[in-house]
Amino acid sequence: MGISLFVSPRHFAGPGDPQWVTVPLHRACGWSYGHDPLAPRVLLSGPGQKALLRLQPEPEPDRQWWTLRHAAAPDRPAWYASFGARTPVEIIAAVTDTLTDPADPADPAADTDPYGPLLEAG
Repeated sequence: MGISLFVSPRHFAGPGDPQWVTVPLHRACGWSYGHDPLAPRVLLSGPGQKALLRLQPEPEPDRQWWTLRHAAAPDRPAWYASFGARTPVEIIAAVTDTLTDPADPADPAADTDPYGPLLEAG
């Protein structure tokens, strides 16, 4: 899982465009969306209805805008991850990319260390 950075140093870029996350999930990965024209939020559900991504801008920029929830499976518990408004979309996209194209656990070359990309980046 690699993270592409288009501006360096990264903090000059800001959070980025949320469509870098939402459009590929919907168009390329078949996630369905819920639409409420009166609410400024995005809801996307994974094809198996096990994953739900919610983007809801809050008045406070330090609050959590992104929430990703995944239902329990027979071999693993339910989990969630949340990200603030200032989280670069490349990081959120790296998480959702892993959901849509997970590494093969039988592959010895698969990097399962979540800190791997951060350590590689220094």
